[in-house]
Amino acid sequence: MKKIIIAVMLIAIIACTAAMFTACTPADYNVGIVQHVQHVALDQTNKGFRAKLTELLAADGKTVKFKNNNAGGDVSANTTAAQTLVNQRVDMIFAIATPSAQAVLSEIKNTQIPMVFSAVTSATEADLVNDMVAGTTDMNDIAKQIDLMLELVPNADKFGVMYTTSEPNSNIQRDIAKKYMESKGIEYVDGGISETDDVQNVFKRFQSQGVDCVYIPTDNKLAAAPDTVHSFNMSTQAKLPVVCGESGMNDKCGIATYGVDYYAIGVRAGEMAYEIITGKKTPKEVGYEDPSAFEISINENIAKELGFTIPQSVLDKKNK
Repeated sequence: MKKIIIAVMLIAIIACTAAMFTACTPADYNVGIVQHVQHVALDQTNKGFRAKLTELLAADGKTVKFKNNNAGGDVSANTTAAQTLVNQRVDMIFAIATPSAQAVLSEIKNTQIPMVFSAVTSATEADLVNDMVAGTTDMNDIAKQIDLMLELVPNADKFGVMYTTSEPNSNIQRDIAKKYMESKGIEYVDGGISETDDVQNVFKRFQSQGVDCVYIPTDNKLAAAPDTVHSFNMSTQAKLPVVCGESGMNDKCGIATYGVDYYAIGVRAGEMAYEIITGKKTPKEVGYEDPSAFEISINENIAKELGFTIPQSVLDKKNK
């Protein structure tokens, strides 16, 4: 009996030792992540990136450790996270969203640490074009989304655009949307906000000015509070149909959209990161890419709550 107990104890000790050794074994690569804020779209990008890079390196018999940082929507927190990762001498930094990418680039300029970004609306407008940078954008097909609004509300003559005035990515999309709306003979009504609480007054203004439909681009502040957007749309009695920039937000407060697959652009960023971190290509050779596909997302539940009937022509798009 004593021999059995001793044998069991030895097995347990060996198992624990092996586990401790595995936990302490350094990874082949250390990759820092700076994510501007937590919401469905950016979380999916983060997930897709980590899954793909891990998979590709594992096929080579290599391991990667991720150091995840969420700035909580605070621009200064992006800088602090980037500085910390640079001081830790990570092999690469993955930046999710424009404020994070801009902060990271500022910190890596005098280092040899490459950056891969994703969920950035425009690399050129955000001044992210650099020899040490590559990535994937989340630039929407805004014209296609506005055309969808025209199909949803065929007799519309006024569209409102709700966006965060301090987000460069949102301002870029606002300008594109405004120009396209006006080219279609639609009056643009500005709905810029500073804080989420401003959404209530924006809906009241939209209602008083006779807005027929609302467009919300891929805006981080608003994407982090879609329930609040819908709540104010209902409580103000505005009950306006909303087309969001991406499906994650549309699931909470919109009725339909053509959106970017955020997991897919994260996966593509992971593929880029693999080429760079293994030395197969330089960031300059990899460059950056816009999304190539946009998926229809239709939310009949929100439409029903708003008392809005989605045209059959739009519903039929789900099956195409």
